[in-house]
Amino acid sequence: MSTVHRIGIISDTHGYLEVIDKILVDTADWQLDVWLHAGDYGDDARYMATKTGVPVIAVRGNNDRQRPFEPREQLIPFQDTYVYMTHGDQFLPYNRIQDVMSLGASMGATLCIAGHSHHHAMYEHQGCLFVNPGSPALPRDKSGGTFAVATYENGQFKGQFYYLKEKPWLKPD
Repeated sequence: MSTVHRIGIISDTHGYLEVIDKILVDTADWQLDVWLHAGDYGDDARYMATKTGVPVIAVRGNNDRQRPFEPREQLIPFQDTYVYMTHGDQFLPYNRIQDVMSLGASMGATLCIAGHSHHHAMYEHQGCLFVNPGSPALPRDKSGGTFAVATYENGQFKGQFYYLKEKPWLKPD
């Protein structure tokens, strides 16, 4: 039997700590290995780590001017693969998903994460899963706010969105 690993994915929280608190309370027993925060705001990532004790890795978004030392992108070793994470604003004007996936895949990543658009999206292409978790605080779509969880098992990532307006959430497999 293989071990299941879970990554919480969030972006564009913009200082809305009450929204973060609700997510952290409701996911406390999900046995997440790590939270990945794709920028805006990096301070929120540190807040999450303090509240949960779960490691939180973040990248700098376009509104993270107070944290100029945060990396704009990261290649994160995870189990036997890599996760590529960026905020995504540097891929404007279209926040081009294929560019994020191509760059991540060229570095050996099988999970690529970007935020910035405040629109949740998930695509798979040639063994690489792309996730934009949207924004739980300021969504620009009709989702009501989202975050995601990526599950890694048997060498493969699967992703799932969680909608803040649709609760209770089922724990990821």
